[in-house]
Amino acid sequence: MVLKVHIDTDCGVDDALALALLARARQAVEVVSVSAVFGNTYVDQAAANARGVLRLAGCGSEVYIGAGSGLAKRRVERMRPAHGVDGLNGAGFSQRWKLPELERGHSANFLAFAARRRITGLFLGPLTNLAKSLLEDPAAFRDWRPTITAGAFAVEGKAAGGADFNSWSDPEALQRTLEAGVTPRLVPLDVSRLVEVTAGDLARGADCCGSPLSARLTKAAGSYIAFHQSVWGGEGCRPHDAVAAASLIAPELFTFEPARLRVAVDGVRLGRVERIDGAPNAEVCVGLDVEAVKRLIVGGLFGAKALEAA
Repeated sequence: MVLKVHIDTDCGVDDALALALLARARQAVEVVSVSAVFGNTYVDQAAANARGVLRLAGCGSEVYIGAGSGLAKRRVERMRPAHGVDGLNGAGFSQRWKLPELERGHSANFLAFAARRRITGLFLGPLTNLAKSLLEDPAAFRDWRPTITAGAFAVEGKAAGGADFNSWSDPEALQRTLEAGVTPRLVPLDVSRLVEVTAGDLARGADCCGSPLSARLTKAAGSYIAFHQSVWGGEGCRPHDAVAAASLIAPELFTFEPARLRVAVDGVRLGRVERIDGAPNAEVCVGLDVEAVKRLIVGGLFGAKALEAA
């Protein structure tokens, strides 16, 4: 059965890889809709990037513009070294299209509608859109189990204080989600960093695939790879959001366990997610088949010939 998915994204490089992967996995996934949030770039640019990636991947799903800042209205980081000003290191998409707003006055809450229909949620950026929706219609999200890219437990994230960037950008949103009866499934840096995609993997894939989207993704990944080499080591990048996306396509490759989590919402550990005693309020990915996930990502993005060329 095809899995219906709503994606919430701050569309930087790894988000774009995740969107392309899911849009091309038509036998397993249907991308029903997408919402944009601030994070790797401005929210309007994130929405334009998401729409552009989807269209080049042959997906016509609607893209909505969501929150432009976090719940606490902290200063938004405007240029991330791995993603550039436009989120895709100069390969970002034009904002000439007028995209709809996620919050539309007296209309029904869009994310609540998706949750009530039990459409699977995949959140690749800060959880601000979800946290705002929880205030409007909390009952809709009871026992919903969206997958989110968040958390850094045994490893240090690259945001201030060692948090992962998504949790650091809006820790209040993640904490509200954990307290509201939602049961998020976290794919933390601990596991997503284990998958490495090199410049060679991307270049060979783009050559085999030969599509405009593949060429654009490869161009966008240049500075992303260089940044990851400097902070994580190795020869390539860690496609964090694409790893989370892969958990929807092939859940048998991932191991999750229940946990009770709490988020630091102030102080030097702002955004750090920690395990505490008590009844579980989330699930955390604690393991994955690294080589199989990499093959899924490269093959899903570029086709079987890319795997043969590797």
